Amino acid sequence: MIWMTWFSICDLSSWWWLLLWWLLPFLLGLFLGWLLWAHFKQKYLDLESKFQQSEADREDLLAKLRVCRDRSEQLHQDILHLREKLAKTEELLERSKSADDTSASASSTLSNAQQFAATAPAAIPSEEQNNLQIIEGIGPAMEKVLHENGIKTWADLAQTSPDQLRSILEKYGAKYKIIDPTTWPQQAALAAEGKWDELIALQKSLGITSQDAVQESKVEKWLVKIGLRKQYKQDDLKAIEGIGPKIEKLLIEAGITTWRQLAQTPVSKIREILESAGPNYALADPSTWPQQAALAAEGKWDELTALQEQLRGGRRV
Repeated sequence: MIWMTWFSICDLSSWWWLLLWWLLPFLLGLFLGWLLWAHFKQKYLDLESKFQQSEADREDLLAKLRVCRDRSEQLHQDILHLREKLAKTEELLERSKSADDTSASASSTLSNAQQFAATAPAAIPSEEQNNLQIIEGIGPAMEKVLHENGIKTWADLAQTSPDQLRSILEKYGAKYKIIDPTTWPQQAALAAEGKWDELIALQKSLGITSQDAVQESKVEKWLVKIGLRKQYKQDDLKAIEGIGPKIEKLLIEAGITTWRQLAQTPVSKIREILESAGPNYALADPSTWPQQAALAAEGKWDELTALQEQLRGGRRV
């Protein structure tokens, strides 16, 4: 009986069923685990792919944001530049309006071509020599750009072609590319040679004009600032060497109210006016007054300067 029981236990079919009884759940669990692993692995791969795509999108957005910021900064600079231009234009319009309001008549309107009478020649201060900002179209920022590219004097700029200047400007962005340097070498050549009247005339041809007057040029303002020119109103007779406020009053009372009229008045007639006013006025020498007035009327300030350097109280020395 014991032997039969042992044989029954040792029966292979019994062991097979016993093994199957324990192995089946294990295999079933292994299969379910594989299914779960495969499912979550796919989810992980999907999420990882989405994450990588999100990172790529984020980098793309950051790049676009940087471009937008650069563009915004460029637009901000352009706005500042335009505001500066607008302010200058408004200032010029206001100055023109003020000039119209203060004019007694059309003949007394300021004409900047005749607004400056030269003083005695003087050396240009060292800090003002080769100041590139007197060139129409060049400001502090532009002067710095030119200095960075080896253009530091009027002579340097005069020897640089407009095409070379444009190549330099293109390196500094859109707001510089729109600037027109065509006349800069010509202006610089006149400055280097000290031909101020020609430079003034050239700048006025480039500047803003109104029906009655031409606005001051940059070089006119600069010459006044450094003391090489004095500023006079149109037909101010005191611009003539030898004429002060009292003699000016006498001439105006005699009907001589403009530089042109004084230029066309014979010296003998001027002496009659002075002598009739008393012995103090008779001492004045008007021999050069018509010549000076003609130069002032024609805006030939360099020639007037040279002539007045030869005079003391209107007399040749």
